[in-house]
Amino acid sequence: MSKYLFLFFLSCCFIPAAVSAQEADRCGTQHIHGLQLQQNPGFMIRRLQQEQFTQDFAARQKSMRTMSVITIPVVFHVVFENAAENIPDFRLDSQLVALNRDYRKLNSDVSNVPSVWQSLASDCEIQFCRAGTDPNGNATSGITRTGTTVTAFPVDNSVMFAASGGHDIWDRDKYLNIWICDLVSGTLGYAAFPGGSPSTDGVVLDYSYTGTTGATAPYNKGRSGTHEVGHWLNLEHIWGNDGGSCSGTDYCTDTPNQGNWNFTCHSPNTVITDNCSPNAPGIMWMNYMDYTDDACMYMFTYEQKVRMQATLNGIRSGILTSNGCVVSVAEQEAGQTLRIFPSPSSGLFTLHTGSIPAQELDIHVYTMPGQQVYHRRLEALHEKEFTLDLTELASGMYFVQVNTGAEKVTRKVIIRR
Repeated sequence: MSKYLFLFFLSCCFIPAAVSAQEADRCGTQHIHGLQLQQNPGFMIRRLQQEQFTQDFAARQKSMRTMSVITIPVVFHVVFENAAENIPDFRLDSQLVALNRDYRKLNSDVSNVPSVWQSLASDCEIQFCRAGTDPNGNATSGITRTGTTVTAFPVDNSVMFAASGGHDIWDRDKYLNIWICDLVSGTLGYAAFPGGSPSTDGVVLDYSYTGTTGATAPYNKGRSGTHEVGHWLNLEHIWGNDGGSCSGTDYCTDTPNQGNWNFTCHSPNTVITDNCSPNAPGIMWMNYMDYTDDACMYMFTYEQKVRMQATLNGIRSGILTSNGCVVSVAEQEAGQTLRIFPSPSSGLFTLHTGSIPAQELDIHVYTMPGQQVYHRRLEALHEKEFTLDLTELASGMYFVQVNTGAEKVTRKVIIRR
């Protein structure tokens, strides 16, 4: 058994009986990991199998810095007890934007990474879209909304079940399920590591710390989501959850050994040392898998990228064949007379409504990850054809959603120059 597999075995056998109040406040994933070990006899075996796969995958990828970009369909389950918890679509869209920014290394603050680690900061080549098709093949907004009588959900997966006031999971092999709710005081979120129960396999975020605009500082850059999705993709906390003994590991050799978590924020290039890394450059406090404020976490390393890619090519490989991002056939048939042409085009399209009866049209254009980039309302309609000017948008694939009042029809268009 390799050194890492032996350490992994020990970590799987260790069930945390208690964690400090500070640790529980930030992330409940280790608590959920302990519950899975207690309640699911096959969990440890699947975790060990995935770890062996990860090591083999990493060995094959050692000379390859570039991999295939993988798109993950996301469904948000908003579970609310009051109006404040029923956060609007734009908050959810801003969370998707944050995930895509951070996982593709498009965040502007990546320039703050200390020079000693700049070469390690990685584009994980993972992106996210709001689901367009549900598990039954029907059109969806990628958002469910469920009223509840639960005032605050504990860190116990109960929000994942309709029977306990939450919402049941969509197929975990085809979607990343993210539940948004009010969590017990101070908990920002938690996630399931790969290999657990199919009914509790996803991410949970407190509504106050979801997305950017309207989220609560200092966790208002969407990075609670970035952190928890990292766990869902098989990343450990950067300090290895060893209570400061320096014997734990996150299974990534390019992250320095670290005794414990970091809170608050540090100025760029600040050297922070501890008992596990007592000399400069110290610990990698700006890593997404630490506990710093959102404004002070801004990188994944290359080996963290490899672990996540291994997960998506291994135990979560069902995502690779998911059609969750694709507009459903049923939706296309519902508006089969509506056409948008030509496609590809340089940005000018003709929208033909055909036989659709409508006095007004509400037109939204979304990027593949689900960010709205265009909106136009047409009223007092007398014509059947209209010009859709998208020349200000960059080249790429977009979804055009047309709301007639009676139905929503979505078409895919391509801008190519």
